Amino acid sequence: MKLRAHRFKQNALEALANPVLQASMKKAKGKFVDKRAIAIKEIDDFEATREAAKEIRNRVIENLDLWLEKFEQAAAARGAHVLWAKDGAEICRLVVDIGRKHGVKKAVKSKSMLSEEAGLNLALEAAGIQPVETDLGEYILQINDNEPPSHIIAPVVHKSLDEVADLFQKTHHTPRKTDIPQLTREAREVLRQHFLSAEMGISGGNFLIAETGSVALVTNEGNGRMVTTLPRVHVVITGIEKVIPTLEDLATLMRLLPRSATGQSISNYVSVLTGTKAEGESDGPEHLYFILVDNGRAEVVGSEFQDMLRCIRCGACMNHCPVYQTIGGQAYGWVYPGPMGSVLTPLYTGLENAIDLPHAATLCNQCGVVCPVKIPLPDLLRKLREKQVERHLRPWFERLAFRLWAWVASRPALYGLGTRFAVRYLKWLADGKGSIPRLGLAPEWTRGRNFPTPEGRTFRELYAQRGRA
Repeated sequence: MKLRAHRFKQNALEALANPVLQASMKKAKGKFVDKRAIAIKEIDDFEATREAAKEIRNRVIENLDLWLEKFEQAAAARGAHVLWAKDGAEICRLVVDIGRKHGVKKAVKSKSMLSEEAGLNLALEAAGIQPVETDLGEYILQINDNEPPSHIIAPVVHKSLDEVADLFQKTHHTPRKTDIPQLTREAREVLRQHFLSAEMGISGGNFLIAETGSVALVTNEGNGRMVTTLPRVHVVITGIEKVIPTLEDLATLMRLLPRSATGQSISNYVSVLTGTKAEGESDGPEHLYFILVDNGRAEVVGSEFQDMLRCIRCGACMNHCPVYQTIGGQAYGWVYPGPMGSVLTPLYTGLENAIDLPHAATLCNQCGVVCPVKIPLPDLLRKLREKQVERHLRPWFERLAFRLWAWVASRPALYGLGTRFAVRYLKWLADGKGSIPRLGLAPEWTRGRNFPTPEGRTFRELYAQRGRA
């Protein structure tokens, strides 16, 4: 997926000016939030389960090399090939090589964020292998000229029903329909032929289980099972941080993943896939490959951002983020949107390539409160901002303004005088109204909202007045 994170401000402005996107985001707003709030009440020891999940993920990441070796041994013992990729280009090369080795002309895909990181579809097409996305949302995006997703679990949340109806009519050459069950059936009829004719299936993996060499897949549409069991070749592409020690650990994490993601007690399909098809079995791949990907993850291990590797890709942080809910996911300019993307994208692609993402948050900590594995997202965003200042990546006038602020704030008398002047200036600017529509010295602050009018006296003045009384 092409990196556009450096255009975040422009992307966000375009999203705010898009009436269809705004209507779609408004319609979806709060949908997953309310369901999650109900679903977590089903777990009596919810906070204890969160803490247990955090410990599982920490235990793995602190000894990641050992757990990966254990997974590789277990997977190989069950007939799988374990390959390693350092970046997106190597993912593409390995998958194309596998396809050519087995004479693959068509590959069906279940949703995989790593293939988005690599831009795998374009590489497969260039190699003469037809990629077919089978997750309904991803399929809609693919037939719309490979449009990037806007959410990791609801990739077309930004699209309207009319847009999808137009796409299906144009692509399938069928009468236009706006009934959702009919549209779903139409997609199912198209995709079924691809499931039956593809030689290779490509999937991601929610977790890799070290003790059994298995991959766990969590889906709601059933396409994951078709992709992983019908074709004779199955390729799993996951990040190296996805490994967990045992099936018991998987059970703990599965108490949190669907509840945090979609507000479901359990997803429609939870598959634990181990090894190749054995003699006498009716389905399953004859050849199984795991491609374990670094793409920037190894550098995060042992760093001050290591907590981010606990992420289990549930999307709860973006579901609760007021910034994401306003601009959608495509504005973030890469694979991962929302608060988790605002941390992951700078870490994986370089801080200088995602200069505005650490500031694409209000730091209200809703993301930290709902994260099932207790990632301190606001703290990590602050650390990224500190790194930007240390490396002089922010504009000169912003650095100068903060230095001036720090100089004034360290001098209490001058700070008190300045704030008294500021609140009286703002009150004068409001001219008796309850809010200020345009700040003369900082017009960008009031481009999309009014600034509330101060009462006219500072906290210090009010505190001193009460002391005298």
